[in-house]
Amino acid sequence: MKKGGTWFSLTGRLLFIIGLFIASYVFAMFQGGKVSWTIFYVMTPFLLYSVALFFYPLPALKAMRTIRTKTIGKGERLSVTVSIHRQIPFPLLYTVITDKWSEPVMEKKADDANKHFSILGFRRTVEFSYEIEHVPRGEHIAEGVEIEVSDFFGWIRKRVVHEVKDTILVYPNTTPMHYASLDSQFDSGAHIAPYSLIKDTTMATGVRDYQAGDRVTWIHWKSFARTQTLMTKEFEDRQSEDLIVLIDGRESEVFEGKVELAASILEEAAAHHATVSFISAGEKTKIFPFIHSADQLHTAFVHLAKITPAPFSSVSVLESSTLGTLSGSLVIVTGNPDWSFIQSASALAPSAKRIICFVVVEQENNIQSELYEQLRLAKSKGIKTHVVNRSQFYDALREVSNG
Repeated sequence: MKKGGTWFSLTGRLLFIIGLFIASYVFAMFQGGKVSWTIFYVMTPFLLYSVALFFYPLPALKAMRTIRTKTIGKGERLSVTVSIHRQIPFPLLYTVITDKWSEPVMEKKADDANKHFSILGFRRTVEFSYEIEHVPRGEHIAEGVEIEVSDFFGWIRKRVVHEVKDTILVYPNTTPMHYASLDSQFDSGAHIAPYSLIKDTTMATGVRDYQAGDRVTWIHWKSFARTQTLMTKEFEDRQSEDLIVLIDGRESEVFEGKVELAASILEEAAAHHATVSFISAGEKTKIFPFIHSADQLHTAFVHLAKITPAPFSSVSVLESSTLGTLSGSLVIVTGNPDWSFIQSASALAPSAKRIICFVVVEQENNIQSELYEQLRLAKSKGIKTHVVNRSQFYDALREVSNG
């Protein structure tokens, strides 16, 4: 309907121009005189240009968008270049090119920098660049390039939107953390979670005689060249901790802080060879079990980049029955540690040896009485709770470990 309405409007404008041309000609014929014909001759080029613009195939223009990087961090700068190419060198005058984003927040961030006015003339190519500062976390879609042209007096206005779709993924910021084993907080009488031994192959600590089953990459070839005896490098054994990180996806004033803390814990745990699993509790529970490789960690980060707050009442974390194989320490990242949520979250991982709850706040000195009551109840149930704000993310794991 909108297309049909635009076509009828444009056709009506063409009829108006033709009528104006006929009227000026009739006036010159009947009125006669130099002034009347001068008016007709002066108006004729403008009227003919408007008619020619009406028939100009605007969809024949080709639009391209170039984005230097399609994956950036939250708060970083996005650089975009838009170019228009055409084959027919028709003189276009008032041309407005707009790079369209599907989200109002990106349009607001662009602050009209995504619009470019140009008197194109006979040029076949026009190009402009713009930047968007402080891009928010999430998945942002640039959906098309709009081209609008007009004649001298605005009698003919044509607009076309070229579908040029690009998706920008903005990852959450992460804070480097002082990593410490969460098991060191449990002293007497506590059940220590099992560790798995892994070898740090980045540095050899010595050599030994070759044994059947040793990897070829572990052979010490320099020693073999000297002695003609196969020797195997020895590496330091490291302990790998099992962690289950669960983020509360409910609406919250500190939602971005929860996402950043969860991403930071995942990144740091993976860097220290912990066997980490990730659970996102939202309208639909997402599970990323046993993150071992960089690709698996990247998949979890893609989810954290796209995650949006879920309504408080729609979050359910009791729908999974396949998490019994997950073991280790359950780390809950939330901004509202009400007991019903913590209880249902702990049911997700029945094999978890212990539960640690990070409560993200804006400012620690502004904790409301309701939150104090929730923290007190959680502690009385044996849940280790720790209140943190963004400035405390670096020491969060160490303070829980020392607690």
